[in-house]
Amino acid sequence: MRYKKKKTALKAVFLYLLLSGGSWMFINSYANSYNMLSPKSITPAGIILRDEELSVKLLGHSNNFDISLIAPDSKAYCGIYILAPDEVRTATYIISLCI
Repeated sequence: MRYKKKKTALKAVFLYLLLSGGSWMFINSYANSYNMLSPKSITPAGIILRDEELSVKLLGHSNNFDISLIAPDSKAYCGIYILAPDEVRTATYIISLCI
């Protein structure tokens, strides 16, 4: 019984790594092939953080998000922090150390 649970967990981890690695490889190869075919180069992904706005650029497309809800002085900040997955909190902590 224990072996079956470990096998299922290993399959889930392998599938997660396959999907996340595959999407990263697709984005990176698309950006590199576009850069070789066109004199105008694009970056695979990028984030620009302003006062209360987050701009996400992915393969030449850009989306803007209002992040005033998650400002440290807002009421929703604590709830969003508690509901965030551990991976998001860890990644945010690591990024904040690098900046």
